[in-house]
Amino acid sequence: MPATHVFSHSTAAVIHGIWLPSRLEGDRRLHVSVPPGVRAPQVVGIIGHERVDGTMQRVYGFPVTSLIQTWIDLSPLLPRIELVAAADFLCSGRNPWHTPDELRAVAAALIGRRGCRALRKAAALARAAVDSPQETRTRLFLVDAGIPEPVVNFEILDARGVFVARVDLAWPRFKVCVEYEGDGHRSNQRQFRVDITRRERVEDQKWRMVRITDDDLKTGGQELLRRVRAALVERGARW
Repeated sequence: MPATHVFSHSTAAVIHGIWLPSRLEGDRRLHVSVPPGVRAPQVVGIIGHERVDGTMQRVYGFPVTSLIQTWIDLSPLLPRIELVAAADFLCSGRNPWHTPDELRAVAAALIGRRGCRALRKAAALARAAVDSPQETRTRLFLVDAGIPEPVVNFEILDARGVFVARVDLAWPRFKVCVEYEGDGHRSNQRQFRVDITRRERVEDQKWRMVRITDDDLKTGGQELLRRVRAALVERGARW
């Protein structure tokens, strides 16, 4: 591949390790971007693009667009919730690559570019320390339904200030939290026992925990909404 060419879009996302929906992660076509004035490759299995950002880095030896440029390039390919999930990924972990404020500043500077409006909306919804796209999806589902936005990855402490647990989504004022349970929580016996102890420790601190799985959203989420609303109203929430 010529030195002027770089992998971009979903191909760059796969190389970087950015979360993608399975339909894009499994697409074997390669996205390649070139500078303005350079002819994009026209080969079967290659999708050519003109580069807007000149930054480039190497990941595992591959030339790729930067993380934030890759997120920008994904905007025409991802609907709102998935674009927010990709943004949350960039802001995840103890040492995130970017912060939500950085994404908002970059998105605000984009004018007249395809997908810029979607990027600004996604950046406004991006949050730090989100562990998974399922957590993003659950958070947005609740907010879209009119429930006040929860705090992401909230740390529960006991009366002495000792750490008890970190929960996925929380309304600290009302001591209500939501925990997303993946398949590993069910199939791993050791994890299952740890989860039981953890939940009891959380409830010892007078918290109400609502546990959910993929099925809660696949079936329309109405039962999930009912449970969360009921838990919040029981603790005195009004909105």
